[in-house]
Amino acid sequence: MSKPVITGFPQSNYVWTVRAALGHKGVDHEFKPIGPADSKTAEHLARHPWGKVPVLEHDGFEVYETTAICTYVDEAFEGPALRPSDAKGRARVQQVVSITNSYLYPAAVVDYALQYVFPRGPEGQPDRAVIEAAVPQVKQALEVLERLIGERKWLVGDTPTLADYFVGPLVAVCGMFPESKGLLAECPQLGRLLGQLMQVPAFTKGAPPAP
Repeated sequence: MSKPVITGFPQSNYVWTVRAALGHKGVDHEFKPIGPADSKTAEHLARHPWGKVPVLEHDGFEVYETTAICTYVDEAFEGPALRPSDAKGRARVQQVVSITNSYLYPAAVVDYALQYVFPRGPEGQPDRAVIEAAVPQVKQALEVLERLIGERKWLVGDTPTLADYFVGPLVAVCGMFPESKGLLAECPQLGRLLGQLMQVPAFTKGAPPAP
């Protein structure tokens, strides 16, 4: 069996999630970094019709969309499970993953963080109106996740799961920018979660390079 190959942006939170999932399972893999310009080439569009990342290739099988990739990783390889064995635990993991994909990522990355990374405001500055509109949405998503983790060590169960590997990278992103960093100060359990994840080799190995 060949090693799985992950193609994606090194800075992507979803690439980080997939690489953490592979590390959790103890699966060695190859990482092929690409840049934003590469994502619109015919070669990459053949992998992902919308030019997104990550994409996993393994033994002639190709799959995109992070949730689908992580499901494949969990079911195709031996190693510690990424999801609990009971129905309630699996449902809670899926709920957290869905919250992350549907609410936290669009607000925290697409609407908020990218204004700092690729400013679209006057004179090449971040658009303050866009940022101010996004901050309440980021706040709501973080507060919901803060309530879900409560006093537990991990979001679901007694060991890290996909829930933690989806949320952790976005908590790290929020810690990089002024308004969201302030919001995280009001969510100490999420800060604690990220601190714990940074002690997990599977999580840190896939972390993006320092800016």
